[in-house]
Amino acid sequence: MKIWIFIAQFFLVLIGIIIINFRLNKEFRIDMSWIALALAPLVIWLITTNQLAEFSGFGLEFKLNEVTAKSVSIENDGTLIKPEQISSDSKQGLGKLDLFIRRRVSAVTLQTKRPNYYNNWAISEYLERLTQYPFFRFVLFTNTSGEFAGIIDARQLLYEIRENDLDMVANLEADTIDRIPGLTPFSLQDNSSKRSALELMDKEGLSEISVVDRQHRFIGIVTREKITSSIVVQLVSSSNK
Repeated sequence: MKIWIFIAQFFLVLIGIIIINFRLNKEFRIDMSWIALALAPLVIWLITTNQLAEFSGFGLEFKLNEVTAKSVSIENDGTLIKPEQISSDSKQGLGKLDLFIRRRVSAVTLQTKRPNYYNNWAISEYLERLTQYPFFRFVLFTNTSGEFAGIIDARQLLYEIRENDLDMVANLEADTIDRIPGLTPFSLQDNSSKRSALELMDKEGLSEISVVDRQHRFIGIVTREKITSSIVVQLVSSSNK
C-alpha cells in the first residue's frame, strides 16, 4: 500500500473527528489525541515495513527512530503479571483455589520436566474453576529453573483438554509443550525497543507478547495497541517541541 493512501487516511480521520466535535460541541479545535489516533495506522506501517525514509526532510524520520528505539515498558505498554504456582499435591493445591480467586490471580504456572509431579485431574480442576472468572487469563510454562518456556490462553488450554483429550502431564514431563495448539513460545526482554517488539508481533501475527527479565523469567504482557499508542503520543508530543 502506498504511503499516500495512509496520508489521505490520516487527513480523512482527523477531519472527520473535527467535524463530529464541531457538531457536538459547536466549537472548532484540534486536540493532540485526535492527531495521535489519525496517525496510528501510518506509524504502524512505517515501523513494520521499514519505510522511514519516506519522511526524510520533514523532520519526522529522526523523531520516529528516536521514539521507537525506546525500551518497552510494562507500566506503560502492558500488564505486570505475577503468576501463582500450581502445587504438585492435588489436595493441597486445590485448597488454594479460593485464595487464588480472592487474589484475582490472572495466571498460573506449570513447570516442565517434573516427573510424577502433576496430576491431570488437578490441572483440569484449576482451569475449570478459574476460567469462570474474567480476571484469569493465562497458563504460563517454565522450566525447572523458572525460565519462560511459553504461554497460552487458559480457555484455549481448557478446550484442548476437554475436546481433544490433551494429556498435560505427558507433555509437561516430556517437555513437548510446543505441540500444544495455541501455545506461544515467543518473548521479549524488558530492555527491547518498541520497534523490535512491533516487528516480532507483526512477524508472528501476535496482538500481545510476553516480557522476560535478563534471567529470562516472565514479567508480564505487552500489547501491540498500547505500544503503538505510546509511540504515536510521544511522536506527536515531540513534534510540538
